[in-house]
Amino acid sequence: MNRFLASIIFIISFCSGASGQIPVGAWRDHLSYNRATHVAVGEDKVYCATGSGMIVYNKYDNSLEKLSKVNGLSDAGISSIEWSAEGLLLIVGYDNGNLDIIRNNKITNLSDVLRSSVLGSKSINNIMVVENKAYLSCAFGIVVVNLDRDEISETIFLGEGGINLTVYDMAFDGDYLYAATSSGIYKAAIDATNLLDFSYWSQLGFLPDAGALFYSLTWFDDKLYAVQMSQTGDYVVYQIENGSWTYFTEPSKSRLGLSASEDYLAVISESESDIYGPGPSFIKKIDDYGLWDLAIRHVMVDNGNVWIADNIHGLVRNSGNNFDILTPSGPFSNDVFSVQAYPERAYIAAGGYTLASVNLWKNGEFSAFRNGSWSSILNYDIRDVLYVEEHPQDPERQFLATWGYGIVEYRRGNLHKRFGENNSTLQSIIPGDNYTRIGGMAFDADHNLWVTNTGVPDPVSVMKANGEWLSFPYGELINHDHVGKLIITSLGHKWVLLPRGGGLFVFQNSRNPGNSSEDRTRRLSITDENKRVISNDVFSIAEDKNNYIWVGTNNGVVVYYSPSRVFSEDHFYARRIVVSGDRDEELGYLLNNETVTSIAVDGANRKWLGTEKSGVFLVSADGKQQIHNFTRQNSPLLTNNIIDIAIDPAKGEVFFGTSGGVVSFRGDATASAGRFSNVYTFPNPVRENYQGPVTITGLVKDTVVKITDISGNLVYETVSLGGQAVWDGLNSRGERARTGIYLIFLSAEDGTETHVSKLMFIH
Repeated sequence: MNRFLASIIFIISFCSGASGQIPVGAWRDHLSYNRATHVAVGEDKVYCATGSGMIVYNKYDNSLEKLSKVNGLSDAGISSIEWSAEGLLLIVGYDNGNLDIIRNNKITNLSDVLRSSVLGSKSINNIMVVENKAYLSCAFGIVVVNLDRDEISETIFLGEGGINLTVYDMAFDGDYLYAATSSGIYKAAIDATNLLDFSYWSQLGFLPDAGALFYSLTWFDDKLYAVQMSQTGDYVVYQIENGSWTYFTEPSKSRLGLSASEDYLAVISESESDIYGPGPSFIKKIDDYGLWDLAIRHVMVDNGNVWIADNIHGLVRNSGNNFDILTPSGPFSNDVFSVQAYPERAYIAAGGYTLASVNLWKNGEFSAFRNGSWSSILNYDIRDVLYVEEHPQDPERQFLATWGYGIVEYRRGNLHKRFGENNSTLQSIIPGDNYTRIGGMAFDADHNLWVTNTGVPDPVSVMKANGEWLSFPYGELINHDHVGKLIITSLGHKWVLLPRGGGLFVFQNSRNPGNSSEDRTRRLSITDENKRVISNDVFSIAEDKNNYIWVGTNNGVVVYYSPSRVFSEDHFYARRIVVSGDRDEELGYLLNNETVTSIAVDGANRKWLGTEKSGVFLVSADGKQQIHNFTRQNSPLLTNNIIDIAIDPAKGEVFFGTSGGVVSFRGDATASAGRFSNVYTFPNPVRENYQGPVTITGLVKDTVVKITDISGNLVYETVSLGGQAVWDGLNSRGERARTGIYLIFLSAEDGTETHVSKLMFIH
């Protein structure tokens, strides 16, 4: 590996939570901080890794902060953290080999391992600091980082004949380095002439089954402690001293781990942790927080406090007999199947199924975002929640579509009713068993809930507003084994995705469902004007504000510009959007060859397009101009695999559900009303230290906005995007506006609506 510094420096801007409004153009995370895996104790702060982010607890003022890609970290997928008391810095390792060094509230990124040509996993399994060096236990060997120069000094490959051994953990006794590997424990003097030479390393061959997998290692009280996993799947802790060994624990089926801090040793299993002092002498057992369940992953002791990284509860502090949960608001997990947004609230459904439509059997989990904070519901009696829909007349009623357990209704956070084969027209693939698979659902204008039901003869059902259920025998017409997402258009047509090569199914019923004589149906293969198939592998669908139907496939985006003709035209074909390349003469199709997993339409009729591998694209209303392309490389996106996108119509906040969790971006467009409603300027006043844009919301579509000083001199003029306008705070000369009162004159495009607001600006 090349020894050169490749670092990017960020200033950490900690945020204490997701509450409050964020400026246009700002990001915030909506990550789970429950799934803690590692804890590190610094001088004044405790750091707790939670996968996609990190909890930062201030020991002196008891404040909690969140740290993620949104406010400084270079990546997601934290696999290890370690505090250096000598360097007063925190080292953060990632499962892709990336590395951050946090020092004096600055983050230095070392991406050498991430960018290296090493084949296979590059995960940083553990980190050990010895003086000014950090030893990274990696999937391919040991990487040594010089912390004085923030550069990689050497890479050590363990294994004879060029075979790389996975290194899971390391320990140091003052003279010798120890490495726990996939094939035993290896030892070498730290001052050896050449640690890169495997001959300087020797295996601890006196241990039972010496070539077995060892994955946890620590030096405590002048003894080496090691966890071995046997071929039978048993875990055992050895105490090693002066070339001999003894069992420190009995063999266990539970995975064990070790950590040493101050004068304490912790032996960790899933449901408990034993704390020892010198000797070793048993001090205490932690096996009950006074809460449901435990999932201990890591333990550190500091000044009498036991700090626990728990994979259910997040950061836990134990002091005496007291246990405190120190975890910020967030969804229960980072699992995402869909995101749904409403004015000033959003939902995440965390279930799913495999590529073969087999259940993941995830406990029934969904999370709700309201008033700036998250709450989650876990229902152990159902599995795999795919979608959440609010009742149009009562936002306290939520309907869950599940993959196997039918439709579940919650009212005010409490389970109200489950609809399945015994009390509705929904059907199970295996009668009497939990295979009532719901592929999609949507409410129509009359508050009837339409549902697609996969793998059964009657794949469409409706629960009428009066609670009556009806089903429709469209199975032979659809003739496909997976019936997916459903949308209901402004014409009352129902468009259904048929994933994995099925194309589309469209149907229309009368305003009174059940009168089948008025039903119209059509199975669509997605073809162009020349009857050539574009792609029937469909992933997403949306209706825009012109009533056009946009469909995302594995070959880009197609649009149906005349959806009213879907039942009447013999050759009802889709259009592909032609876009320019880097040069004007380069033409191509929008997102050609990309899998478009999600489509969302903002208040200005622009399209947010999520892809499987290339992040998010924001394009103009007609799709011909690219406005943004957010990726994990150039933005706080956690991964480039976008699962779903939803937009809060009132705030313009765009929620991105990714394979690593949810983050959001405050867009510059909101939904518009028919008249000016609750016109609001944010921030007001504009303080001298505020650097973001000024937003004016509550507008009608295409509002003409003129900002003048108190003397009537025009400072800025624009037209709103949907129901929102944005001012960068600069005057016509590109200078920051002077201190004073400014008047905001608002006028609808046709002049029928006007409004005047005031804004205080402090230079």
